[in-house]
Amino acid sequence: MPKNPNIKKVLMIGSGPIVIGQAAEFDYAGTQACRSLKEEGIEVVLLNSNPATIMTDKDIADKVYIEPLTVEVVEQLILKEKPDSVLPTLGGQAGLNLAMELEERGFLREHNVRLIGTTSETIKKAEDRQEFKDTMEKIGEPIAASLVVRNVEDGIAFSNKIGYPVVLRPAYTLGGSGGGIANNEEELVEILENGLRLSRVGEVLVERCIEIGRAHV
Repeated sequence: MPKNPNIKKVLMIGSGPIVIGQAAEFDYAGTQACRSLKEEGIEVVLLNSNPATIMTDKDIADKVYIEPLTVEVVEQLILKEKPDSVLPTLGGQAGLNLAMELEERGFLREHNVRLIGTTSETIKKAEDRQEFKDTMEKIGEPIAASLVVRNVEDGIAFSNKIGYPVVLRPAYTLGGSGGGIANNEEELVEILENGLRLSRVGEVLVERCIEIGRAHV
């Protein structure tokens, strides 16, 4: 893909805290992205709440801000630094969630800032459980019986209909946080309540659990 000459200054959103042995790829990928952008003559502003990363080294980005990864902080940073683009895809779930909130508020459009790396429509199709399900059905991809629920009662009713065990997959959560496999109603209620709480949009996909050998998927 040829270089877009309209991209002069990029705000990159980091991933925040990293659990040892998990999600370190975000730091590596973000570091390489910063270097690549700078090699192309693009100014890079980095926002990350975690100072113990490679990407927050003073030589990686042109400017580094160690601040909380919140919508309010990102908005203030955009007003201050005036980037023409935001790159959220290398910050894991934190970056994707922030990008969607900024898009939904209309802040990016209001200040003529574009998302690069992906579009908000693509993020929604991947992260929103109903959107993803609809996309799979549209292309004829076989999927397990499932339903997106917004409360525990609907989850219980659907699980009773399709039978246990069921897989619970919250929308817009990091690394499967809040999800799990429920073998009975008691486990379902516990996992579902937590998943609904953690989901940015308060949605959880309840799905028939398919057993392959001893593995559940």
